[in-house]
Amino acid sequence: MDYIPCENVLLSSSEDKITFPGRTKRKRTEDGESQPSKKRKSLDPIPCDNELPSTTEDKITFPGRSKRKCTEDVESQPRKKRRSLDPIPCDNELPSTTEDTESTNTPKTAPSTRRPKRKAVADDGPVRKRKRILNPLDIFKAKYQQQQLLGQGGYGSVYAGYRRADNLPVAIKYIKKELAPFIHKDRDGNQTPMEVAILQKLADESERHAAIIAIQDWYDVDLELIIVLERPVPAEDLRNYIQTKGGYLQEKETKSIIKQLVNAALHLEKKHIFHGDIKVENLLIETCVESPRVRVIDFGVSCFYTVGEAFKEFYATHVPPELFSRGEYHAGPSTVFQIGVVLFLMRHEVKYTPDMSFEELSRTRWLSKYGKDFFQVCMCPDPDLRFNLNQLKNHPWLTEC
Repeated sequence: MDYIPCENVLLSSSEDKITFPGRTKRKRTEDGESQPSKKRKSLDPIPCDNELPSTTEDKITFPGRSKRKCTEDVESQPRKKRRSLDPIPCDNELPSTTEDTESTNTPKTAPSTRRPKRKAVADDGPVRKRKRILNPLDIFKAKYQQQQLLGQGGYGSVYAGYRRADNLPVAIKYIKKELAPFIHKDRDGNQTPMEVAILQKLADESERHAAIIAIQDWYDVDLELIIVLERPVPAEDLRNYIQTKGGYLQEKETKSIIKQLVNAALHLEKKHIFHGDIKVENLLIETCVESPRVRVIDFGVSCFYTVGEAFKEFYATHVPPELFSRGEYHAGPSTVFQIGVVLFLMRHEVKYTPDMSFEELSRTRWLSKYGKDFFQVCMCPDPDLRFNLNQLKNHPWLTEC
């Protein structure tokens, strides 16, 4: 291309370049019609008298891309923020009739799909997750499955069930709070249902006895208490067991059951626990072994006591005779009397009634000599003459082969 003199304005060539901001450069002919775009090529610089010497960096433009600086050794530098430069004065520069612009096309950033982080409000402090407080009944239902009714009494009802985690058979006992007779208060002032407190003490591994049913869990639910207990399988209460045997048991089997019952009562006495309601309905007989195994259940009227403590109110079934004669009774003699009633019901087809006289009971011939003597020392009307539990354990009827 020929050089253009600076002093005079020459006629425009057949093609003038026009640049539009944000678009590619296209050529326009004399008649104003645009021609198809062609590949951009670099132009030789126009000489100028006052042109400053070139710096070590020249700008190179690439089609369709933003401008980047390149050093003499053609090494790329980090992209810098573009800024407009002041024009360089030139004596021979022709007045421009077009607008010079730079491409400002920048890539658009795609909208983010990530959810914005939740910001804490300065006034309310950090946002905390609300913890759900589980209802005791929901916890119980999640852990245990309840099944059929096993029995019902004055204080509540008992259902069969199992623990979901390992299918352990359990007995589920419901007790109405208004009917629970005793509340235990520990040294720290914490109140616990008496039956729960006693079973928890007996469940201690160092104090546990094989004849005592163990507690698994308990729940305080509205107007009821739910106590989850161990349930031996197969087993049945002594009353039903006697019926399956024809209404009475052989003396050998009777002796085995009484010996286990006396040992369990001695264990309770050692812990200063008074069961208070020893009877055939509160004794389970495990039938999975050759010899019947006794398990003591239902501590609903049990309590802790001190040596020599007298009781004047009675909540159980078999009433000791001293309650009528003296107006009070004690834990030890009362337990021995109730063991004697259990012995009677195992060996006699006649139902025991509280109005049966001592003489009437003594005339029976349904026991051996030692067995009859054992029964008489249990049923003695005078609690001071009645055997205690240690004497029963050492009685010849239990110690003989």
